[in-house]
Amino acid sequence: MDLEVIQGLASKHLRSRNAHHNREQGFIYYHGQRVAKLAVNLRKRLLPGETTFDQVMIVASYFHDVAKGIEPHSKFGSIVAREILADYCTSEELEQIATIIRHHQFREKRNDYSDCVKIVQDADILDHFGSVEIWMNFQHYAHEGGTLDDSIAFYRDDYATHAQKVRSLLNYPVSLQIFDEKDTFVREFAARMALEGNGEFML
Repeated sequence: MDLEVIQGLASKHLRSRNAHHNREQGFIYYHGQRVAKLAVNLRKRLLPGETTFDQVMIVASYFHDVAKGIEPHSKFGSIVAREILADYCTSEELEQIATIIRHHQFREKRNDYSDCVKIVQDADILDHFGSVEIWMNFQHYAHEGGTLDDSIAFYRDDYATHAQKVRSLLNYPVSLQIFDEKDTFVREFAARMALEGNGEFML
């Protein structure tokens, strides 16, 4: 596969999309690029030296949300990705890419999935936390006409339950460690935001 050409395809099909009205234009493109890098970095931690499926994971990550907004987007995304990539991948590569996309959001039987699927699942989750989670939170309340107080209230009242639920879906101990570090950052940021949002300061 020519990853440079395929990245260009991802840009062409996803960069101008606005699948979420309360996120920036092209979010699913930028999200896919980050997930691809996260997936490779996770693989390096989990399976050092095993590069066989890196390209398949990268391409699947680029396109895993290609059908976002048409639910179940993982099912339809696997079909759309096959069509987009038909002239750029072998039939075996297309099958592997489609399998990863088809299962990236369904984790009920995750022990039955290959490492490729589970790594991309975890990378997808991890990209939604840490500094990106804060970015999405700000975007959400800005687009919904919310205030700083609304964001503070979310972190105070709802964030912990949401984070705990999503954490339980991760497949690997290293993913849990990465998640916990990101989660700690978000909680510390939220605590400071609550303080400063009330006209107080740290010193």
